[in-house]
Amino acid sequence: MSPATPPNSLTAARSFAVTLSQHAADRDRERRFPHAEIDQMRETGLFALRVPAAHGGVGGTISDYVRVVATLATGDPNVAQMYITHTYGVELLNQVEAKPEVREALYRRLVEDGLFIGNGYSERGTKTIFDFKTRLDPDVDGGWRLNGTKFYATGSGGGDVLYVSGKIESADETNGHVTRDLGEVRMAFLERDTPGMTIHDDWDGMGQRTTSSGTIELTDVYVPDERCFRTEGFDQPESLFSIVGQAGFAAVFVGIAEAALNAGLDYVRSRARPWPHAEVDSAVDDPYVIAHVGRMATKVATAHALLDAACAAIDAAEATPSAELRALASVKTSEAKAVATEVSLDVSERIFQICGAGATVAKYGMDRFWRDARTLTLHDPVDYKYRLVGDWALSGINPPVTSFT
Repeated sequence: MSPATPPNSLTAARSFAVTLSQHAADRDRERRFPHAEIDQMRETGLFALRVPAAHGGVGGTISDYVRVVATLATGDPNVAQMYITHTYGVELLNQVEAKPEVREALYRRLVEDGLFIGNGYSERGTKTIFDFKTRLDPDVDGGWRLNGTKFYATGSGGGDVLYVSGKIESADETNGHVTRDLGEVRMAFLERDTPGMTIHDDWDGMGQRTTSSGTIELTDVYVPDERCFRTEGFDQPESLFSIVGQAGFAAVFVGIAEAALNAGLDYVRSRARPWPHAEVDSAVDDPYVIAHVGRMATKVATAHALLDAACAAIDAAEATPSAELRALASVKTSEAKAVATEVSLDVSERIFQICGAGATVAKYGMDRFWRDARTLTLHDPVDYKYRLVGDWALSGINPPVTSFT
């Protein structure tokens, strides 16, 4: 059986999440990129989940992918986040204009080799996240030259191929090469060893410590025409491209909340002492511990339910593409993401109230759940999710089609 066709992707993800959890705290403590774990993941077939079945892949739906992300996040949200950026790369490949032989070659590597895709999309120091300084300039002999600096380059430390954004500044004929485009952002697929591309694992954020979300320097990087993809279709009214990321992040938050709760419950059962005023023999019988657990379990269940509702709306929009169904999927995804944001932060902090001071000892790594949640939930403001939902509920305004809605 090909590694790209596991009997069940969710079953594979559940098994692999257990593997990820075994040394996740150690990796976090040491800021160690999970090279060995990524190599193990290649064998699960999950990197080919969104490759169409007609091309040898699993042919999974977006909701299949979302549930896999949530599952992986219970083991290690760092790997789950990198799986999101990888899947974005697969979605790019699925949707961009590309020569059949180029697309087929990358599909083959995803299916047969477990190709892992990293990213070089975002930048720092621009007016907004939608602005880019990295330039694509026409090369005298055809193709392009890419120059700039990227940051938040999640997965770059282990990516076999990286997708990197660049802006074409002019539509003029320059040095015999016609760009055709004015102010267009394109996506280049670059091999890891491409000359002129230097990857720095310099991410020092307080959470998501092992995602290699640092800097990529691009100095006169040559990009062949066939590896420089147009992206006009991603802002079409029925496009689900951005929802892949939004639902994926919601799934990571749900996974963090579930993992934090389970870690807290394990600690209470095995190590926590009852408060003397409770007059009970075990912490599991402390009435306030029980109340906190009930509150947290209910919140986690709510986050799961909203994620399931988002998946149902995404399924409908994927099965029958339309602006209306895409809008509903965006709203439901925003609801899930907003609540999952708050639940992940609340649960990952509240577990200390049931565990006690002993749970703050470094060897348990219990703080990583909150640090990961707090860091990753800053990806885009939760307030704008509620605004999007409010506009839709109050005035029937469909969400805009952007990278974050």
